[in-house]
Amino acid sequence: MDDEIFNRVKKDLKRDEAYLRNHEHRFRVSAESVRSVTSETPRLLDIGCWPGYLSLYFRRSGWEVTAIDLKPDRLPIISEAGINLIDHNLNDHPSLPFPENHFDTILFTEVFEHLNPASFDELFKGIEHCLKPGGRLILTTPNRRALNKNFFIPNRWEEPEVDEEGHGHWKEYTVAEVLECFSNTSLAIVRSETISFYSHLGRSNETGYFPLQDWKSHPNKLRNLAKFAVNPIRNLPFFRDSLVIVAQKD
Repeated sequence: MDDEIFNRVKKDLKRDEAYLRNHEHRFRVSAESVRSVTSETPRLLDIGCWPGYLSLYFRRSGWEVTAIDLKPDRLPIISEAGINLIDHNLNDHPSLPFPENHFDTILFTEVFEHLNPASFDELFKGIEHCLKPGGRLILTTPNRRALNKNFFIPNRWEEPEVDEEGHGHWKEYTVAEVLECFSNTSLAIVRSETISFYSHLGRSNETGYFPLQDWKSHPNKLRNLAKFAVNPIRNLPFFRDSLVIVAQKD
C-alpha cells in the first residue's frame, strides 16, 4: 500500500476516524491482496464501499473504480473523485449490473455477513461473470469461531440479527462455509485463512478504539484487561476474528 496516497485519503475522510482506527488493518490487508495488473487503467469494483477508504485509495492510485453502496448520498467525496457510485441493494437484487470480463479486481470486504444467504448463488455467478480472466476477488468477513460471544453462544445464528429492512448480520461463517459458495463457480481459491484484524485494539465508550496494550490508560479497564489476558488465545488460527479469501478467475 502506498502510504502517501492512503494518508491523504485518511485526511479527507477524517470524519470517520473512529471507524478507521477499528478497520485500518483490514483496509491494508485488502489493498495488499490486490495484484498489480498490466492494464493501462485497471478496473476495480468495491462492493459495499462505505465509508469509502478503499474506493478513494484505488481511484487516487490510477484505477477506474466502480463502487456499490446502499446509501450513496452519504458519500459525496466518492462521487466527486470520479468514482462511479451505484445505489444497489444486493439483498433485493443479487445480480450485478456489469458486462462480462469487466473488472480486474473485486473487493468484497465486511459485506458478506450482511447479505441474505439466499442471494449467494446468483451473486457469486455475477462476480464470476464480470471478473476478467486472471481477475481476483478479495473477500473478508467475521470468523464464526472467533473467541467472543459468537463462540460462546453456539446457537446465535439460528435467526438473522437484522432489522425490518434486513440491515445487520444475517450470519457469520467458518472458512469452509464461505468456500462452499464458490462450489458452483470456476473461481480458483488462491488464499483462504483466518486473520486477526481487531485483536490488537481495546475499546471504551468514552475514547473509542485504542491500542490494547494501553488498556491501563483508558476507561473500561476490567473489560480491556480481560481482552489483554486472552489475546494470545484470540490470535490462535482457530479463534482469530476474521476470514480472508482470495479467489481468481482462470
